[in-house]
Amino acid sequence: MKTFSLDVLGGPWTRRLAARREGLEVDWGHLAHEANAEQVATAREVWTRTAFSEYASGACFAEISSALLAANAPIDLVAAAGEFVADEMFHAELAARVATALGGAVPLEVDVTKLVRPARSAKPLVRAAELIVRTCCVGEALTVPMLNQSRRAAGSKGIEAVITRILRDESQHAQLGWWFFDWAELHDGEREVLGRLAGETLRAFTVLFAGECRRTSGLGALDCAKFDGEFLRAVREEVVGPLAERGIVVPLHDVEELIAAAA
Repeated sequence: MKTFSLDVLGGPWTRRLAARREGLEVDWGHLAHEANAEQVATAREVWTRTAFSEYASGACFAEISSALLAANAPIDLVAAAGEFVADEMFHAELAARVATALGGAVPLEVDVTKLVRPARSAKPLVRAAELIVRTCCVGEALTVPMLNQSRRAAGSKGIEAVITRILRDESQHAQLGWWFFDWAELHDGEREVLGRLAGETLRAFTVLFAGECRRTSGLGALDCAKFDGEFLRAVREEVVGPLAERGIVVPLHDVEELIAAAA
């Protein structure tokens, strides 16, 4: 385990990310003055964890890109997955800049050797499908509506601008999953396994509902009243429903366990 941190090498490599910043104008020095101390403290933790989450998503898309190549997937899907790695590194940078502007990131112990849960299947197509279910069809599909909610409650033009920029990419990241499953030829047994995997992934989110409810919203954070209902709606409408349309059925007990955790 180590304390999470980000670094850049500089030179032409940093310029690869600079192009993604075009059109984004944020008064970083003003962010910490737009809310009260409690909001700022909460937001520092939220954006620190967001930076790590985006970093881990970059690792996931690197794995997906390799898996798609091994599965001889359409080259435009492969190229998109590879480009999404750079998107996620840019998002990690943005989140880190927000945390810094709010007073600094909070200490976060992480294991960067375990960023991606390995796929189980030996079949290249199914390996890609496993990674895509977890990352795109569950993780990214839930991220988009929650970011929309966070943007509405931001209370800060700067935070709104950052979230809007991240959303521009994240919606495409989620869509890659649906395009993949509309292309992939999987048999019923494989789709059943993927449904169980999606359920396992959803159950992992029960930790979000442990502990005390967050009392304030703003600067990217959401209180329980804004978070819980929207999250459960997104589970049903953005994950379970679209997967079922593609023959991937999430076990009902997995969804019920998540709902019970949020009660």
